[in-house]
Amino acid sequence: MTYPVTIVDDFFEDPDGIVEMAEELSYYNPNTGNWPGTRTKQLHVENPRFFNYFGAKLHSLFHDTIPEYWNLQCHFQKIMPFCKDKYSKQNQGWIHQDHDTFFGGIVYLKKDPEPDTGTSIYKVKRGFSFQFQQELKMKESIYKSEIVDEVEYNKAFDAMRNQFVETVRVENVYNRLLLFNNKAHHGVKTFGSTERLTLNFFGMGQYGKMQPLVRTK
Repeated sequence: MTYPVTIVDDFFEDPDGIVEMAEELSYYNPNTGNWPGTRTKQLHVENPRFFNYFGAKLHSLFHDTIPEYWNLQCHFQKIMPFCKDKYSKQNQGWIHQDHDTFFGGIVYLKKDPEPDTGTSIYKVKRGFSFQFQQELKMKESIYKSEIVDEVEYNKAFDAMRNQFVETVRVENVYNRLLLFNNKAHHGVKTFGSTERLTLNFFGMGQYGKMQPLVRTK
């Protein structure tokens, strides 16, 4: 089953209340370099009531009934800028896919967001993409907030970025939901100059009777 790229504005009825709840939670980073910033625990553990509310609301975008079992993972994430220059390559996200999922997505929860802090979707230029381990280590180092050689980092970032062409740009709008399928290459043009708050979610599996997509337009 392939979920289409989907944008829903004004997703939560009371986004201010969701932000207030998110600000009360604890955030952590295991320092693996797999992703930037800090995250809460998985929300099915942190706040089961909100998790089930969000899961049902998300599922209703496409289906009339909830499946017997839907493996959804979600958490809040905060990202501080990595340097003062908003458009420095060290302050841009690496283009990637969300492997081992069947969809991924985000709800933007920063009021008055800066331009270019949304999400872009890309296609590969020549039918494939590949990053060498030494290039990925540069990404991991910056996500760990380690000091990197700027020339070497920019070289690795350009080697990654030059394999793609942007096809869709979705601006960061308060309380906007963006969902995309697992094949979508995506990334952030800039993390901005102030803290970024989002709700990130991933569809990991759906079991039982598979429900048809009844709303895809």
